[in-house]
Amino acid sequence: MPLALGRAYGAFVANTPLGLGDFLLESAQDLITATAGGGQAGAYQLNAQISRISTVATLGDSVMLPLSAPGLDLLVINHGANAMQVFGNGTEVIDDQASGTGVSQMANSLVIYCCATAGKWYTEGLSSGFAISLGLQTYSYATIAANVGGTQATGTPITAMLTNMTAAGANYSATLPVSQPGLELTVHNISSQTVRVFPNAGGTTTEVINALSANAAISMLTNTSTVFTCNIAGQWWTVPRVPS
Repeated sequence: MPLALGRAYGAFVANTPLGLGDFLLESAQDLITATAGGGQAGAYQLNAQISRISTVATLGDSVMLPLSAPGLDLLVINHGANAMQVFGNGTEVIDDQASGTGVSQMANSLVIYCCATAGKWYTEGLSSGFAISLGLQTYSYATIAANVGGTQATGTPITAMLTNMTAAGANYSATLPVSQPGLELTVHNISSQTVRVFPNAGGTTTEVINALSANAAISMLTNTSTVFTCNIAGQWWTVPRVPS
């Protein structure tokens, strides 16, 4: 029998396609609390196509995706106060991370998790979110403390789109992620010290910032900012060229 218009359905009936005004109804979970302590073991198990996590009490509290299946897509909403860790199920991976390694989904964000091959999830929107009540987009953010080691290997990792850096002493260090074309990272040195920002030793292994030598740091003076941009793997350019 034909389907009436203007209703939501969880399945097609007798292969009758949805018509104008019909909607495909997906399973949903709400008011989820991410598991305290983070980690894959014990992470809250998501079991719906649309899930809203309303409580993330501590940075890194965790949830786990259901088992993957080719053609499956999930919408996960983090409406908590902190970023949460999202894990694949068992040995399944997200965005080609190592097995058992989660991805960080920022607070106030909606991320699409898609599967084309069993065991692999890929994301859209992982580093962007929404500003509550403003209708504006946000980006992943963090405040980090540069490391006393002052070297590439000991530099505090820069992992967010927008980063504020503090430093307790001169020439402490931070290290960029592996370069990838299209990456754009804004870094503010909000300390009263000069901070050394290094490229990553991974990736091409000879990554450079501007016209500096391979693996050499750029110095960011106190209270300066710059945007690190990449359109060729292994090469970062800063805007402005000298942090100011």
